[in-house]
Amino acid sequence: GEPDCPLSGYIPETDPWWCNSTGIGGHHVDLAYEGKSKGLLSPELCEELTYELKDAIEWAAQWPTLGDAEDAGYTMSVGYTEGMGTHHVMLNNFSMDDPGFDVDDPYFPDTRIDGIFDHQRPEFLMYGGEERGSELVGFAWFVRAPTDSPPEGFSGGNDWWHRHHSMCFRTSEFRIMGEDLSDDACEERGGTNVNLENYWMVHAWVERPWLTFDDVFTNHHPCLHEDGPEEDMEADCWGESTEHVGHDI
Repeated sequence: GEPDCPLSGYIPETDPWWCNSTGIGGHHVDLAYEGKSKGLLSPELCEELTYELKDAIEWAAQWPTLGDAEDAGYTMSVGYTEGMGTHHVMLNNFSMDDPGFDVDDPYFPDTRIDGIFDHQRPEFLMYGGEERGSELVGFAWFVRAPTDSPPEGFSGGNDWWHRHHSMCFRTSEFRIMGEDLSDDACEERGGTNVNLENYWMVHAWVERPWLTFDDVFTNHHPCLHEDGPEEDMEADCWGESTEHVGHDI
């Protein structure tokens, strides 16, 4: 039968769902995409995208659970959030508390958060909870680029990147405490505002069963509820639109 996700590969002359995005990416549509639309990819671009996403799935299979990721050194930068799950990042020896870190023009040496897009290695792994057994649900890439020019990204151009202009970090933990807060409000949460206007993010939902059939690159998944991931595979959320789900982080 027809493949259900990129892990199954690409069958020539077919139009798999991940090659036919119809959404706008969910929240945070950037002005860079004004007047543009997503759509069906050519067979050549579809095959390229299929194997780009397949590479990411296979690479991330090393860490199927949150416990696996944290044992390998990943840090939870965003706690479980409706529509997204967690965001786990590999920091290696990097710390925001380093005296050379500039909150107004941040760089992240010793991490893979830089100006290079690597389709195979998303900067963030997303898990469906904060318990050790929570399963991998999705990926996020995070790349430095000019404010008016999103990264080249995936084949086909259906990956609409978004930006989080200012994030409140608890710097000692690289933990995000909020978005677009005043300095006073951020300090009340024990954090420091960091300017991220030069950093672009895109999500992809290609981990079974966390597939988003209307737009593989949407920001949120409707079955990641505020109180945890949906366990009933017959629930209505699996067939819902992904356009307006979840929080704005």
